[in-house]
Amino acid sequence: MQELRWPTYALRDLVLEEAVPDERGSLRVRDSAGRVYLDAVNGVGCAPLGHAHPRWVAALTAQMQRLSAAANSFSTEPQRRFAAEIVARMPVPDARAFIATTGTETTEAAIKVALRATGRNTIVAFERAFHGRSLGALACTANTAYRHPYVRCLGESEPAEPFATARVLRLPFGDLDALRRTFAEHGAAIAAVFLEPIQGEAGVYPATREFLVGLHGLCREHGALVGADEVQCGFGRTGSWSAWTHIVGDDPALAPDLMWIAKALGGGFPIGVCLARGDLAQAMGKGTHGTTFGGNPLACAAGLASIDILERDGLLAAAGAQLPTLQAIAREEPCARVQEIRGHGALIGVQVGKPAEQLGAAVGDRMMRDHGVLVTVCGGHTIRLLLPYRAGADELREVWRAISRSLESEAT
Repeated sequence: MQELRWPTYALRDLVLEEAVPDERGSLRVRDSAGRVYLDAVNGVGCAPLGHAHPRWVAALTAQMQRLSAAANSFSTEPQRRFAAEIVARMPVPDARAFIATTGTETTEAAIKVALRATGRNTIVAFERAFHGRSLGALACTANTAYRHPYVRCLGESEPAEPFATARVLRLPFGDLDALRRTFAEHGAAIAAVFLEPIQGEAGVYPATREFLVGLHGLCREHGALVGADEVQCGFGRTGSWSAWTHIVGDDPALAPDLMWIAKALGGGFPIGVCLARGDLAQAMGKGTHGTTFGGNPLACAAGLASIDILERDGLLAAAGAQLPTLQAIAREEPCARVQEIRGHGALIGVQVGKPAEQLGAAVGDRMMRDHGVLVTVCGGHTIRLLLPYRAGADELREVWRAISRSLESEAT
């Protein structure tokens, strides 16, 4: 069949048809030819319960039969409950929620509230960062291939004639000295520092506690806000509700001011949320931001069902066990061409070869074609695993053997 979509994705030679039924949420999907795959792409981390979890499906079906859409000038019972449940589990103090549909929408909301609440005009972001593809989020995203020809940021010469310029300062990830120098030079203009506690798209690079605590202190010293982008790493993927809390701890004095989450939040249904401290949220008066589908009753029912299933089924603990389980398997069955296994919980990066070798795409293709395992590749060198949270030793061993054997095949 002729492809009628824009050519914006590197399409795999595969048409996915359905999940393989499983009463605990499916870890496997079937293609149009009937072949079954272990799904470590997982909608790019959007299905933490697995596919088509029966209790999640039942909750969505029940809500669909009551009310599926409502303008945000009205409240709905699922929306009010969802906001209360997510605020209660995240570290932002006295938080207020803006409920959106996608991750990039939540980044845009964070940009707006940071600028309006501080009266400042500059945001600090980091090298390798990915914050989304709409123009504001794109300015905070590091990859120039994504940003050209649209946006030029501070200190950049390209693109020469951009559609937009943005007051974003980009620094090396993890470099507190660079951040200290930037505050010394631009501190009065900096509204916020935005970062992913774990850089997912870049190749799964976690921040250290020392860096996050130091960044928090510098922001407090200079009156800037701390913004944690947990679109990919949040909502239980590390084994804790928040990646920030997982790395830093739960001291409220070290909490971020802003946090935004999406992907896993709806269990497979589109929803995102930007949380802001209550005093900051007051800067967003009527008409300052909006969304048509954000916070719709179906999405909020999906989010509520996801929270309930994660807690009832012990899935946060299961997610937290994935990285140490894979590391133990790797020690039992060593593979010399794997350079590093990094991440937290169920957000795992397996670096194959040295970065310059760019083995990732070939290994990922072999994993799909020869071993029936679906993965994404980051930076050309890292196999990223975003398995559903209940995936355990059997699935992780299957993934590890697919990586090892694919690397062996590439060497021959």
